Amino acid sequence: MSTDNEHEPVFVRSTWGTNRHVYNPHNPAGLALIVLSLLLAGGAMYHLQASSEWSDGELRRAVDEAADALEATPTHKGEWTDHVDYGHQIGEAIEKTGHGPSYGVQASQMEDDAHVYEITADGADAAHCMTITEVPEKAVGYYRTVHLVVSVDDRNC
Repeated sequence: MSTDNEHEPVFVRSTWGTNRHVYNPHNPAGLALIVLSLLLAGGAMYHLQASSEWSDGELRRAVDEAADALEATPTHKGEWTDHVDYGHQIGEAIEKTGHGPSYGVQASQMEDDAHVYEITADGADAAHCMTITEVPEKAVGYYRTVHLVVSVDDRNC
């Protein structure tokens, strides 16, 4: 038992003024390819959206690894520098961990305490409170080196 549409070609020339070939919806294989293409495109869009936001677990791992990286690297300050805003360094350290997307993290310095940062990310409901304590190591000329002691709490600041 054969139908007329089984003899239709899978690809036909476009009727929109171009010379390209398109799937033929009158052929069962062409129709299946159209549906499959739409499903694949939808799946790709969903994957892109899901991978563009942080999960709570990704943020937690990234913040912990960033805290370890900040502690491992000495920081150099000028002699007259009383305060350093570590927000940028925190963001870079989180990005270098490789967890989550490479954007969407905010490290906001708390107004009432200059060494406390609230870390949030797009898509994550969790917030982390990072406290940085500077321990002086040595002074050379106009610069001094400090070691950072970093603690992280799983809460808003």
